[in-house]
Amino acid sequence: MVIDSKNEEMSHRLIVLGASNVAKSLEVLLNVAPQMMPKPLEVYAAIGRGRSYGASSKFLFRGLPGILESELWPVLENRTSSAETSCVITDVGNDLLYDQSVDQIIDWVQQCIIRLRQTEGRIAITGIPLSCVRSLASYKFTAFRTMMFPKSRLQLQTVRDRAEALDVRLQELASDDDITFIPQKPDWYGFDPIHWKQAKRPEVWHTILNALGHQAFNYSSVRSSFFHSIRHWGTRPASRTLFGMKQTKAQPSIHRGEHLTVALY
Repeated sequence: MVIDSKNEEMSHRLIVLGASNVAKSLEVLLNVAPQMMPKPLEVYAAIGRGRSYGASSKFLFRGLPGILESELWPVLENRTSSAETSCVITDVGNDLLYDQSVDQIIDWVQQCIIRLRQTEGRIAITGIPLSCVRSLASYKFTAFRTMMFPKSRLQLQTVRDRAEALDVRLQELASDDDITFIPQKPDWYGFDPIHWKQAKRPEVWHTILNALGHQAFNYSSVRSSFFHSIRHWGTRPASRTLFGMKQTKAQPSIHRGEHLTVALY
């Protein structure tokens, strides 16, 4: 699959890997990024609610391959580009609730880093929201685990121990010059311990992109509402299953004039 682009030599690429936080805030990102990054801007996003970095996952009736198995990687390999590139790795802690070990998660992240380095872009990795994990009540953890990961039987203390260890390992990865570690701020979270507050999403994306060297701006005018959270709910990625049936769609699937395209994987 090859994506055509005008003025490619002047474009900028933003590659985002993540799960539900990115899926829920994608519209906010598409309002923040063009104000901070050169245009035309091409966004490549391997994301999705409940997404795993290395294993297939399901959310309601929709299934997605692990990020490492997505079509993002052959697309990037097959497409020669001189575009300046920025990369974001986030929602890494999602795999903890799939009972994945810290070593396994770090191995998946390292594989992503190796592939992203082929783009010669800078990489930002967000940490684990440790303040939420440390203060999370048992009843709330059980409720979220049952709702989001119904097959999981993980205990809260196990998740706490692994979250602490995972955050340390992510910081160690970011000791390399081309990787920036971004701690999760406690006030980005509220009652929901795993998703960024709706009102904080413009700040989150501004913080991440600014850490990658992109120009700051007054993001207070960027809207973030429930409508923005669900706007791309039905936007189809390159490949998925729905009710057990495989669906494919040519990318990019989102176009905003000639200056912004979004390919979903």
